[in-house]
Amino acid sequence: MITNSQKEDRIGETFIISEVVLYSLFPIIINYSTKVIPPILFAGLSIITASIFLFFYILFKRGFKTIFNKKAFKYILGVTIFIIIIPSILIYEGTKLTSGVNTAILLQSEALFALFLCSIFFKEKITKEKIISAILIIFGATIVLYNGVLSLNLGDLLIVIGASLYPIGNIFAKKALKLSSPAVITFLRSLIGGIILIIISLIFEKSGNIISINSAKKFLWLILLNGIVIMAISKILWYEGLKRLDIGKATTLSMIYPAFSLIFAALFLDEIPTIYQLFGMLIISIGAYLITHKKSLNKPQISPI
Repeated sequence: MITNSQKEDRIGETFIISEVVLYSLFPIIINYSTKVIPPILFAGLSIITASIFLFFYILFKRGFKTIFNKKAFKYILGVTIFIIIIPSILIYEGTKLTSGVNTAILLQSEALFALFLCSIFFKEKITKEKIISAILIIFGATIVLYNGVLSLNLGDLLIVIGASLYPIGNIFAKKALKLSSPAVITFLRSLIGGIILIIISLIFEKSGNIISINSAKKFLWLILLNGIVIMAISKILWYEGLKRLDIGKATTLSMIYPAFSLIFAALFLDEIPTIYQLFGMLIISIGAYLITHKKSLNKPQISPI
């Protein structure tokens, strides 16, 4: 017989996996887009687009009652800094210097940082299963990254540093979820973060402002896709899952997204995965499978908002 706790686990896993499928488009979209649109400008416009979509979503759901929660705002500000502003600059600039596949794989380095930080700040137990799963996932990622020739560049390093900040943002998000809804958190972080990124772009990417504006108009569909699907819808799914699972499990489960990224790369970019990539994805899938069959530990008692 399935307990209520197990049902919550399964619901949380469903939200996370749904988010994974959508998010798997992210490395492909940004890798292509940042080669035709200035990276920080593209990030800022995409995130502002997400905030507009989320505004109407919250309005429709009548969910603005928690938007003026002062206690939640300080945590949302932490989310904005460590998930939107700094990582966006590092990752969008980094992917311009490397490949889409490398971007997808290197973003997985978040898993180990998440397990380490959560054991300190949330006292989440690092079980044997979590350790084995994380090792398998990172090992699989290494095989994919190797792909016959191991080569790293500045872009790869920027992506790893950016990904390492996500767990810090999720720690703030976990606290914010006790005081506000996922949609409101995502809306505020997108609004604040998007505005700041656009200001940064106007200052540091100003030499190409005219070209930037023309590029943005030409590739508006990419901004809308990245903003609405990746930055808005997928993040709502992520927070709904995060409410029901501990951060370590949710993060590790999300690491299966490169498998979908390879599929989308083959469909949209005609990039056929190599034997290294396929073998790496198999190992990653095994690691994700192991962690989904273990009960989430130390979940916060958060009722749906």
